Amino acid sequence: MTESLLATFGLFGGAFVIGFVAGMFPVVSIELFLVGVGAWAAPSASGLVTIIVLAAVGHQLAKTICYCAGVGALALPTGRLKERIDRVRARIDRWNRRPKLIMFLAATTGLPPLYVLAFIAGPLMNMRLLSFTAICFSGRLGRYTVLLLVPQLVVA
Repeated sequence: MTESLLATFGLFGGAFVIGFVAGMFPVVSIELFLVGVGAWAAPSASGLVTIIVLAAVGHQLAKTICYCAGVGALALPTGRLKERIDRVRARIDRWNRRPKLIMFLAATTGLPPLYVLAFIAGPLMNMRLLSFTAICFSGRLGRYTVLLLVPQLVVA
């Protein structure tokens, strides 16, 4: 799949597309893509920066869609679904002591999964879209930088 994406969109377009797809579907790994690019493609310094930014923008676009979907979906439930959400809300309230720290940890390390947090950030963690975007995007920039540079340091 990655080869056909790269053939169609090139390295930079592929970084954006794979970042977006990985943000929507966690079974696709932007991390593997970045490690592979870092180990085998060896782009220039400006190319590295471009790949990191495009991958992070694609991923953030997907997470923003998840955030908005979570706000809409969790505002509507009634009946049994509402009861289930209320039961989970007690667990999530533990994260609400430091929601920005939890979000930053998810964005930089992947734990807890950012995919899950994106859906609950607005309705259950009471995080505004601007804060969510700034924290996730900056955390992803750092994470993607490490993932892209470490293989180059090991190979060199």
